[in-house]
Amino acid sequence: MKGLGKYLLGLVYPDLCEVCGRSLVSGEEVLCLHCLDSLPRTGAHGHEFNLLHKRLASTTPVEKAAGYFHYYRESPYVDIIHRAKYGGRPELIEKMARRYARELADTGFFDGIDAIAPVPLHRLKQWRRGYNQSRYIAAGICSIVPLPVVDNLVASRGHASQTSSGVFARWLNAGNVYDVRRPRELDGLHLLVVDDVITTGATLLACCNAIKSAAPSCRVSVLTLAVAHMS
Repeated sequence: MKGLGKYLLGLVYPDLCEVCGRSLVSGEEVLCLHCLDSLPRTGAHGHEFNLLHKRLASTTPVEKAAGYFHYYRESPYVDIIHRAKYGGRPELIEKMARRYARELADTGFFDGIDAIAPVPLHRLKQWRRGYNQSRYIAAGICSIVPLPVVDNLVASRGHASQTSSGVFARWLNAGNVYDVRRPRELDGLHLLVVDDVITTGATLLACCNAIKSAAPSCRVSVLTLAVAHMS
């Protein structure tokens, strides 16, 4: 009966492709097959040293790095991130993360990963938004790869939105924002730090730096859904 109800509801209010607006058919989720095929994938996970590694280059080594698709301001695919992050629809990126995890699982990307650490929001920002979108990404991954999600990484200080900030401002903004609680729990683990978008890399690198500073024996890798184009 539940399945029948969902089917009948879909006839009246069909799910639409988030890019082109076409009605989705059975088996399609978020994107129709045409738009999924046109998704500007980065293919970054197939390279030991890729564009994400370059943005995260520092004294903190990042082992594996994966980004699902390129993020161009004029691209309609950007709307998926915006609707999930600011439009109260975080289930969109959970579904995208599930699809990406399914693709990555066959490549061995998750081999050796012990747990997932979502990039945290400060409690006030999360209260205003109602959710942390990075936790939805973690949930999507975990539906394919059974990994625990840890809450040791915290945003101990708030920072302003970085949407319109320049490169240098982003680095200053993200610095000293993140801390690690109960660091001994992370000793010897290989953590996958996940976020929705990487632009300059300031936020992800600040998180990785905080983890390595608190738990030096911990190894870090990163995964993001979108990789913003840097001119």
